[in-house]
Amino acid sequence: MLLALVAAVALTSLLGNREVITPTAPRQSQAPAELTRADHAAALLGDLTRAFEDGTRSEALALAAPGEPSARRALGFIYDNVQELGVSELALRFVDESAGSLDPRESRTFGRQAWVGDVALRWRLGGYDQDTGSMETSFTFVDTPDGVAFGSAVGDTSRPAPLWLLEDLAVDRSVRTLVAVADRTALPRYSRLAAEAVRDVRAVLPQWRGRLVVEVPAAAQQLGRMLDAEPGSYASIAAVTATVDGSLSPGSPVHIMVNPEVFADLGEEGSQIVMSHEATHVAVDAATASMPLWLLEGFADYVALARSDLPVSVTASQILAEVRRDGPPKALPGPDEFDPSNKLLGTSYEAAWLACRLLADEYGERRLISFYESVDEGTSVQAAFDGLGTTERAFTRQWRNYLRELAG
Repeated sequence: MLLALVAAVALTSLLGNREVITPTAPRQSQAPAELTRADHAAALLGDLTRAFEDGTRSEALALAAPGEPSARRALGFIYDNVQELGVSELALRFVDESAGSLDPRESRTFGRQAWVGDVALRWRLGGYDQDTGSMETSFTFVDTPDGVAFGSAVGDTSRPAPLWLLEDLAVDRSVRTLVAVADRTALPRYSRLAAEAVRDVRAVLPQWRGRLVVEVPAAAQQLGRMLDAEPGSYASIAAVTATVDGSLSPGSPVHIMVNPEVFADLGEEGSQIVMSHEATHVAVDAATASMPLWLLEGFADYVALARSDLPVSVTASQILAEVRRDGPPKALPGPDEFDPSNKLLGTSYEAAWLACRLLADEYGERRLISFYESVDEGTSVQAAFDGLGTTERAFTRQWRNYLRELAG
């Protein structure tokens, strides 16, 4: 820089005050970098986020694949779900083009221009979830002359997804419950069950002030996606209480997710017991707890049945029939007995319930609750039994005798 300045001064002194124009080297023209498919997808997700959170329905629909009614329908119900559920703190971020395969129906609908992309998703249901949930899901994107458009949120059907991205939902909100159902005709029933479940839980745990979120897909297949489970894993399960993103983080939102195909066969009393059982799991943060399953599940059934007038011969019919046939189990039910694939799963739940019922009968309901809370806080089961003046082995013998007596 100094040399250039000196040269300019010398040239000026030689030529006087005449203007000197020196040619400059021509600039290399630099064409803008061509946007990639990933760039277009990222921009689309940004536009979708803004449309869902602050935009209009028309603005959201404008992002659908041109000339594809199914894409508009999908964006329409997703937009409606976001508004009705109060989805907040929404973030959609493009991760990468997925190695997963496109759903055959989507392939037929959108043709060769469609492809699957992985999407990092974060969201919270305002007023009901205390923190955000997050997961990596997938979308179907469609290439267009102008970039990338939205095809659907189905993407790769093996990837997890929240229900509000997958189905058109009917929603009912109250002070203590939020119920979202794919079958609109079933909404009043599930809302009634959820409200009664809150009352059941508070009858035993009056200090609980939390809220319930109940999600009911149209079929078990969608439940599998919500839970990121192998097909058929929850075929025999009526409902599950789980974190929305599958994590074990204590702050992750916990919802009740229903299998409508099993739930429909339970009848009114059975449906209420299951809903109140799952509501108990929500109230005591069971989705992220670490304790023996007989206590976890047995306590939830104890709360669910505390106000029931049904006789034990009905509420424990399966385990009592097994005791009459083969004698009582040698041990309290564990992980194998509570495996969803276990054909005698109902027997395990009943056996666990009777264990907690026995604890309440022997030591009182308050001490049963304290026993549960103590184990939940990290006390060993043996130490918790020591606090009752007994041992796990002695209690197991007592429980086996209890089953014999009830079985007659």
